[in-house]
Amino acid sequence: MKSILITGLGFLATNVAYYLSHNYKVTVTYRNLNPVKEVYVKTLREKSVEVIQLDVLKDMDKLNNAVKEHDLVVNFIGEISGKPEDLRRSNYEVPTRIAEVVRQFGKLMIHTSASTYGITGFVKVEEKLGDGLKPQSAFEKTKLEGELSVYKILSDKVFIFRPTLVYGRFAAHVQFVTIYKLVKRGLLPDINISFMPISARYIAQGIAAIIEGKSPSKNYFYVTECEPIKIMRLFEIYAEALNRKVLKIKIPTFIAKAALPSDVRQLLKYSGTIFDCSIFREIVPNLQFDKPELVENAKFLSELDRERKLIPT
Repeated sequence: MKSILITGLGFLATNVAYYLSHNYKVTVTYRNLNPVKEVYVKTLREKSVEVIQLDVLKDMDKLNNAVKEHDLVVNFIGEISGKPEDLRRSNYEVPTRIAEVVRQFGKLMIHTSASTYGITGFVKVEEKLGDGLKPQSAFEKTKLEGELSVYKILSDKVFIFRPTLVYGRFAAHVQFVTIYKLVKRGLLPDINISFMPISARYIAQGIAAIIEGKSPSKNYFYVTECEPIKIMRLFEIYAEALNRKVLKIKIPTFIAKAALPSDVRQLLKYSGTIFDCSIFREIVPNLQFDKPELVENAKFLSELDRERKLIPT
């Protein structure tokens, strides 16, 4: 059985490991735990996923052994907000260290990066990595630095995934918790904001395709579904899943922006931007909106709420 090492325990890693565990030996690493991540650990161990504590930048022997024992390494470690030094650590130093170890043992790596690099409108992947991109925030700059670093180290032995708005059954990021809480209160904001989404289940399918030897035409590309979705639709699905009656309230976009968490607000300039799905579709042909995953997510957040563990991650 082929084996996959996933670095970083968040909702995306949990979703991906949950699905890959059906056909592969999967190990997931974490640096520290909180109540939500403890739920993730329990969920994954029930799926026979091995979960180990490992600090990529400190536990070198442990990292070496973990990489050596697996066929594919998938990096999900990254930060969207925080101090510049923390962003650089997570988005540049960590993937660089992992790539160096992957090269040492001749393994294959998938590095999960970002899709927002200052370009709006219709965005196609550039011919040469980084050309024409205009990262502006510390998040965007460190993410691109991380891409360039792992690509320089591994070249054709790395695939760089650039996911858009990721959703999935175990999502507990602040934006999903905010939606859940508003729906619970019976509110459905009618706001004119849309993003390109991607189900974590499709990311798992893309990883499976690569470990089975199916390569897309480029090894860096946008990981996205092919149609945008209005944020209001997420509220509607949560309300349906939770059987909640909601009051639709028209909210001007500028007010919605002011009310959103800062790490989400900085991404609003990409509302309406279309990211090219064609390369990712070469390895995951069916990229229809994955409503069942959002229904399960609403139920998951409700369960966390009942257990008093609804802490945004």
